[in-house]
Parts: sequence; C-alpha cells; structure tokens
Amino acid sequence: MQRSRVGPAVATLGLALVVAGTFLPWFRSGSVSRSSYAAAGLADRLALLDDPLAGTALRAWVAVPALAAACLVLLVCGLARTGATLTALLAITGGTVALIATVQGGGTAGVVSVALAGPMTTLCGSALALAGAVGTFITARAGRTR
Repeated sequence: MQRSRVGPAVATLGLALVVAGTFLPWFRSGSVSRSSYAAAGLADRLALLDDPLAGTALRAWVAVPALAAACLVLLVCGLARTGATLTALLAITGGTVALIATVQGGGTAGVVSVALAGPMTTLCGSALALAGAVGTFITARAGRTR
C-alpha cells in the first residue's frame, strides 16, 4: 500500500516558502531594504553581537536553502521520517527567528525597522513545513504498524 503524499507535499510547499521568505526584505533602513542574509552578514561584519553562539548562528543562517534542499531530497527519495525530522528542525528554527523578527517589528521609531514581508513569509512557511512534517510522521507510523 502506498503512503500518503500529502504530508511531504505540504512540507515541500512550506520549505519553499521558508526559503523564499529569507530572500525577501527583513529590515529597512531609510530607503534600503535588506534580506535576512544581508542583515546577518552586516551584523556579523560589524560584530554587533558579543555572544559567540549568536555569531555562529548568524554565519550558519546562509545554510537555510541548502538544508531545505536536503530535506526535499530526503522526502523525495523515500526517507520520509529522516526528511520530516530535518524539516521539523528547520521549521522550528526558522520559525523562531521569523517570529522574533515579527514581534520586534511592531514599532518603526528607530533608524532600522523590520519589514514584515520576509519574516511573515518565513513564519507561514515554517508553520506549513512543520505541519507537513507532523503529517509525514503520522502516515509513516500508520504505514509501519499495519
């Protein structure tokens, strides 16, 4: 019996939105909009964060598209539970970053403001990817117990 493809399809759509959202504007300074990658690179170059863990996380952010592609390959190649696990981890991480940026975007009083297009797209994609990963786990488990 063939497993349901709904979970992996929803996860794939969510991953695509996560990646697309990271390239959309996240921050605005005057008339300049910056994607999450430009903002992370700028924060790293200017050493805006004193925490070494945060600096490592900023440098690792550029791996989001590659990780999403790896998740997609695992889901397509039939390694559903492994792909769903990595998808869930990526969705939780990306969604947390996007949620923090969205919550911080409430005010525009400062020189730098949060542009909501990128964080909201990433947040919606993360929710879809996580739902797809959970759906994949459920169908994989149901298929295993039969």
